[in-house]
Formats: sequence, C-alpha cells, structure tokens
Amino acid sequence: MTADPAAPGADVAFTTSGTTGAPVTWLRTTGQLAAEAALLAEELGPVDHVVSYAPARHLYGRILGVEVPRLLGAPVTDHGDDPLVPPALDRGARTLVVCLPSTWQLLLRRLPRLAECRAVVAVHSTARVPRAAHEVAGRLAGTGFRAVDVLGSTETGAVATRPVDPVRREEGVWRLLPDVTWDGADAAPGAAPPAAARLTVGGPRLARQPGGPRPATVTMPDLVVPAGPRGFRRLGRSPGLVKVNGVRCDLGLVEALVRRVAPGADAVCVPVADEVRGEHYALYYAGPSAVGPAELRARLATALGTLPGPRSVARVRRLPSPVPVPMPVPVPPSAVATGEEL
Repeated sequence: MTADPAAPGADVAFTTSGTTGAPVTWLRTTGQLAAEAALLAEELGPVDHVVSYAPARHLYGRILGVEVPRLLGAPVTDHGDDPLVPPALDRGARTLVVCLPSTWQLLLRRLPRLAECRAVVAVHSTARVPRAAHEVAGRLAGTGFRAVDVLGSTETGAVATRPVDPVRREEGVWRLLPDVTWDGADAAPGAAPPAAARLTVGGPRLARQPGGPRPATVTMPDLVVPAGPRGFRRLGRSPGLVKVNGVRCDLGLVEALVRRVAPGADAVCVPVADEVRGEHYALYYAGPSAVGPAELRARLATALGTLPGPRSVARVRRLPSPVPVPMPVPVPPSAVATGEEL
C-alpha cells in the first residue's frame, strides 16, 4: 500500500488555531495526504471501522478520520462534535479509535467491551500521554487491543510512532516513519550520550505556506536525543509550549496577558501533567496588584479568547522558576499566600 506524495494534486489548507501567535495557513497536496494515510495504515494494520474524536479540520483528524478510512474503505463514526459519547464497539470488527487526550477516560469505562473485541487500535497524538491511556493499555494487555502514539504537527505531518507503554513510562523510543529524514546521528559504541536538541525533520510530506516553496526541513519544538537507527527519545517540548487537549498554548503569551489585565502583577505559567487533557498549566502571580485569583481568572477569560485558560490560579509570595514541558514544577507551600488559589 503506497502513495506518491509528489503526485499532482490540489492543495488542502490547514490553519493553526492562533493560540501560539497569529493563525498560520499550511498547504498540503492531496498526494501528501494520501501518502501519509498509506504510511499510517501500514503502521496500524487492518481496519473495518473508524471511530474518530479528532476534528477533521485539523490534520490529525483529517488523516486518521477521513483519509485512512477512505483508503481502506472503512465506515466512520465521527464524534468530533460530541467528544463525551463513548465509542460504539462491534466485537467482530477491527476498530480504529482516533483519540483526543480526554477520549481515554471514555475507553476506561469500556474495558470489558474492549477486551471482547477482535481487534482495537487506539491512536494518541502529540500531547503528553494521560495516565488513563497507560492504564487502558496495561489492563487490556494480552487482548486484541493496541495503543499507538503518533508524533507530528500541521507543518510536518506524522513524523514517528511508538506503542503506548502500559506501565506509564515516557521514555519509550520513537521510530521515524519510512519517508522522514532527520538531523539525528547514531551514537557510536562507548560514546558519551548525545546532547538534547530540537527535532529537525525533512521529507516529501512537509507543508508549505501560501505563495511559498515547500521547506527542506522543519524544526519542531520537541527536545530529543538519538536512540539507535532512526530512533529517538523525547524529553518534552522546548520551554513555553504546552498542548491542552490538543490545542497549543504559548505560556509566554499568557504571562504577558496577565501583566496587561492586572497592572503591577508579574506571572509565571508552570506546565503540569493533566490526567484528562494530557498537559495543562498552572498560573502563579505576585506583586502589588490588588486583583484576587477569582477576578484575575475572570479578566483572563476575555483576554485569552480561544487560548486555553489555566487549570489553577494562585497568588504567591515569590514566583516559581519555569522548566521545560512537560515536567511539573512543585511549588513549596510557603510560597503560596494564605488560601488565595482558584
């Protein structure tokens, strides 16, 4: 099952949400979409039915919820507009479930049914894997269930895959898809461990912006170290970026908005793991501002627009130091002012 990404085809536009800056439109040809669908279909195996929770306006949802089933001739149940509805599962069908981070909570409620199914493969993409995904994978070990993590972006398409580890380890090795090139180098035997670097990839499926050429390479925000031939371990994202249920959020922008809506305040956004959304962030602020946490959250709700709001807001005596995503930062109790947390 192959497709040529360089084959002639119409451009299809995908626009980023604008949550990490101005919205950006990226163009991919129908040939590139078909090639990515073929690669992922090979990775995922035979499918009779697709249940998708990912909106088709985003590349992840388009590829796995539209292009892969079209390629395989499989019917689709689209839950993009009703993400809280548990998936309908046919015991005799080979089912592909296209997950958001929150979807894994739905799968936890369907464990007995999932265990009875002939074959189910559930796909997670890009955001930190929530604990529920590891739990589902562990409790269904030895059945026809598989969980697969896909790394990619609107600019690059799918880059690499790995199994979701049933014992909640994040250090598993990613394997590049066959048509992806990268700037990693295999470590020589006995050599010192390679330094972490941002992941730079190339290949025939890179998107282009309107009026511009297709780039030779794209540097992603993911910090990685090489791990054998065409493999790497992902350490997280470069500081300042999280994905809240699949929506990218620039923490530096949130901090700037706090300073604007609460004059005199300074702020730090701290990335934290979230069991439902995969990743999230906590907001800590300090300074002479008289604005309390509840009022600050209300002011931010308007200023943020579509940007995901913080999971919690706390006034503190001193600000914690931010660290690279996705590691949570413990904040000493002594740093938090009395009871001012929301």
